Amino acid sequence: MSRRLFWKILLTFWVIFVIAFQTTWTLFYIYVEKNREEFHVSTKIQIISQLIHLSGTEEADRFIASLPEPERYYYDILLIPLEETQKQFWEDNYLFYDYKQAATSPDGVTYLVAFADIGDNKKSQLLFNMPIPLILMGGFSGLIFSVLLTWNLTRPLKVLQRGFSRVAQGDLSVRLFSKLRRRHDELSDVARDFDLMVEHLHILMTERQMLLDDVSHELRTPLARLQLAIGLAQQNKQNIESSLQRIELESQRLDRLIGEILSFSRSQIEDRLDEYFDLKDLLIIVVSDASYEGQTQNIKVKFEASPLIKHSIIKGNAEQIRRAIENIIRNAMKYSNRGNKVSISLKEIGKFLQIDVKDQGPGVEESKLSRIFEPFVRIPTPNIAKGYGLGLAIARKTVQAHNGTIQATNISSGGLQVTIKIPYWSD
Repeated sequence: MSRRLFWKILLTFWVIFVIAFQTTWTLFYIYVEKNREEFHVSTKIQIISQLIHLSGTEEADRFIASLPEPERYYYDILLIPLEETQKQFWEDNYLFYDYKQAATSPDGVTYLVAFADIGDNKKSQLLFNMPIPLILMGGFSGLIFSVLLTWNLTRPLKVLQRGFSRVAQGDLSVRLFSKLRRRHDELSDVARDFDLMVEHLHILMTERQMLLDDVSHELRTPLARLQLAIGLAQQNKQNIESSLQRIELESQRLDRLIGEILSFSRSQIEDRLDEYFDLKDLLIIVVSDASYEGQTQNIKVKFEASPLIKHSIIKGNAEQIRRAIENIIRNAMKYSNRGNKVSISLKEIGKFLQIDVKDQGPGVEESKLSRIFEPFVRIPTPNIAKGYGLGLAIARKTVQAHNGTIQATNISSGGLQVTIKIPYWSD
């Protein structure tokens, strides 16, 4: 029962092969037998007619008697009557005899030489005279052919079934393309897609576990301070006021942390990405809000769009893109000194719209540039700001969901540049 598909395919192919083999032999036999019979019957009727024409019916009767049984009984020599009864004679014998020919004897009498095809002997033949060894050979060769073809089809399916079973048990190290790559067909393509799926699942599971570890670590610190404040308040009631202030502060930190974690989780969910919006107009709004916030720190935020842009319409989720760009600009402002400038530019590169956000901050060590987009990663700098390291991680998730790319590079004159590329909408 564990190989139901194997037996179904095997029996189906075997039956089809045997039927095709027997049908081919039957058609061949019918064709050959029919032509052979017509040739021999016509020849013998001509011989009998010639004998009647030369010496009368006696020699013709002797020739018929010399034929083997039961063939001799199929030939008849009939006397054709006078003209007034010929019509009725032909009507009576037209359908009964398959082969017939008129012959005139030396004495001027006309006879009809006829052959009646009696099919009783043919009906008794086994499978149209097919030899028993040929029947066995057809069945055996069909069985071998079906087994090989069935094995070729079911073996890779068995490999795929084992692979899916191991993945279902939590083993994400299984790979199948190396086992089926020599087939060069659709099943090898399925194996390659299976490996890509497992690799993606492995990355997702690893990132999820790392996120859980990081969240647990980040939550542990404020919770420990909360417990410490509660313990101090219980030991000395004179510390209740300061303890309450500490509890309020840590509660606010927990609230902000949980809010950023929820934002990061939402960025991983595939929201609707079917809006059409103008990225340039969106950037103008975000820059306007950032400029208003930068007034308190005397940080200037400037925006410049290239006049060579054909259009700045993109398809996606406007709110997600707005939050992502806002996180990048705010991150640049956090690491900027008073009087610094944050520059945002928009230009067209090929089929992409490119956004560059430049600051005049301390930058990031080259060895740590690739990590700043990971959740809860905060790079120590002399100008370190408050936060939990989720802003850039949210931005990366959003940009990737819009089929874009994001990267960070240090500016030679000082500062950090974050570059975003998002494909613009086109028919």
